[in-house]
Amino acid sequence: MTVAGKTYLERGRRVTVLIGWGPGGGPRNVLIERGDSSRVVRPFRGLRKILEVQHG
Repeated sequence: MTVAGKTYLERGRRVTVLIGWGPGGGPRNVLIERGDSSRVVRPFRGLRKILEVQHG
């Protein structure tokens, strides 16, 4: 599962995952970049997908 480069929500704010690592098939920890350009390592758990609304 590649999450690098994808955007998620952290407490309602958009963050971009730069690197993800951990045992097994998915990331356990991720390096994220927040909107203010700060970077932090945090657990992947708790990040939420952004729901895309399609109008049509």
